[in-house]
Amino acid sequence: MINKITFAIFFLLTQASFSQVNKVESTTDATIYFSNQVSALPQFTGGNVALDNFLKENFVQPKNSIVNGEVLVSFVVEINGSLSEIGILSDAGFGTGDEAIRVMSTSPSWIPGILNGNKVRVQYLLKIPVNNQP
Repeated sequence: MINKITFAIFFLLTQASFSQVNKVESTTDATIYFSNQVSALPQFTGGNVALDNFLKENFVQPKNSIVNGEVLVSFVVEINGSLSEIGILSDAGFGTGDEAIRVMSTSPSWIPGILNGNKVRVQYLLKIPVNNQP
């Protein structure tokens, strides 16, 4: 009798523990990783040179103002390469933050970050230099 009760308790605990593992696995899609947590960082398609060219061609510098500095943009590179949660951590003023959001919203797809051989969502920080000398 004791063996049957022990077996039943063991069986129920095993079932509960497996169902908890399934719940954790189903929510990992929403996890956002930081750059120090992934084995491969997200990359702009074509690399840093292509990213620099994209920014030079699309970022409109403020007019009629002398601005020197940078815009620090934060965004998430999704597993499909799109960008989400685009925000500004600091800007150089004169609308440079809004312009950075506009430009990054038009960005082509990136190569997503990798963790354990799987594509994952990664928080990314990007500095956009602003140098406008009228």
